[in-house]
Amino acid sequence: MTRNEIAKQLKVDPWDVDDWLLQGCPADRFLSRWNFDLSAVQKWLKENKIKVKRNGKFKPTYPRFDRGWLRTRCPKCMEQGFQGEKAGLLCTLGELVMGRWYLRRVGYPCGHSMEIIH
Repeated sequence: MTRNEIAKQLKVDPWDVDDWLLQGCPADRFLSRWNFDLSAVQKWLKENKIKVKRNGKFKPTYPRFDRGWLRTRCPKCMEQGFQGEKAGLLCTLGELVMGRWYLRRVGYPCGHSMEIIH
């Protein structure tokens, strides 16, 4: 079995198999290709008490975004009944928090805000 085949069979990521090779996993090398015996690998994992972390399906998380924040006036103020000039005027601010850049829309003078780029 190849690296990708054994990873699929054991339900792990291929780079986990690479880590096992560095730790001494039994495999034969032919040119630039590694060949694995499934029963030998399973026996080696059990003998060396290596815990196999199954890879889960990647579930993308989509940013939630209220389209009302694209307007010029604060949608939270408008929900509370402040229409037109009484609603906070939105401006875009960028801030750096713990090494990550955040872009926010902030209402002035109301202070309501929402992160617009995650």
